[in-house]
Amino acid sequence: MPLRRRRPLITALVALFVLAGMAVCMLLASQYAQRRALHDESQGVRRQLTLYGQALEQRIDRFRTLPEVLALDAQLRDALTHPLTPAEVDVLNRKLEQANGASHSSTLTLINLQGRAIAASNWRDTPNNVGEDYHFRPYVQQALAQGHGRFYGIGLTTGEAGYFLSTAIRGDDGQTLGLVAIKILLTELEREWRQSPDVVLASDAHGVVFLASRDAWRYRLLAPLTPQARQELEATRQYTGQPLTPLGLQVERRVDEGTVLARAQEPPLPGPLLW
Repeated sequence: MPLRRRRPLITALVALFVLAGMAVCMLLASQYAQRRALHDESQGVRRQLTLYGQALEQRIDRFRTLPEVLALDAQLRDALTHPLTPAEVDVLNRKLEQANGASHSSTLTLINLQGRAIAASNWRDTPNNVGEDYHFRPYVQQALAQGHGRFYGIGLTTGEAGYFLSTAIRGDDGQTLGLVAIKILLTELEREWRQSPDVVLASDAHGVVFLASRDAWRYRLLAPLTPQARQELEATRQYTGQPLTPLGLQVERRVDEGTVLARAQEPPLPGPLLW
């Protein structure tokens, strides 16, 4: 082919390579910009999660000192040293009711060494905690063995879920006589979460979602339960009556350490989400 005929072809090929190179660069730049935007969004979500976590801790800390103070009360300590008359139980019920104040977001319960509730602030309610056996609940076992306990679960008597904090009551000789426990309802916190466009979840060590900004996400499993975990949940009746349905999440790709881009299939959400 004569040179003057090859020149247009060479020029066209060069132009084609340039255009292809520009397209590749634009694609790479677009992908980089997208990755950068997702990374920045991930960092923002992490900061928001920190705030959610702090709010949860503050809500619990607001009630943390009450069982510790009551554990020093001489009248409660004396009540655990002998069988009680109905009149004595009535006095203790009213004392715990007064200590709990006007709050409807918590319940105080006095529990003996055998794990049975001998008085409670919700004594006026039907049903109430008085006379119930809680010996198998972790917050009871922890307080009797270690001095303090904590546990989140559905109430056996009321059916209301809450966060339990417990403190052992000791005699003058240092021996454990029983414990006082407080159950904190966190429904108000969930209502605050509902104001956010985010899906906010709190899960336990077994990967069970126990708080959620959307009802359909509560009591979902983030991962399959091991046989040991399932046996423990059955023994403590932590989520009694709940089916503990697996969460359907399809991971599309990793964004950064600890964050993925995913799609929620069950319960369904439109579009992808940062998880």
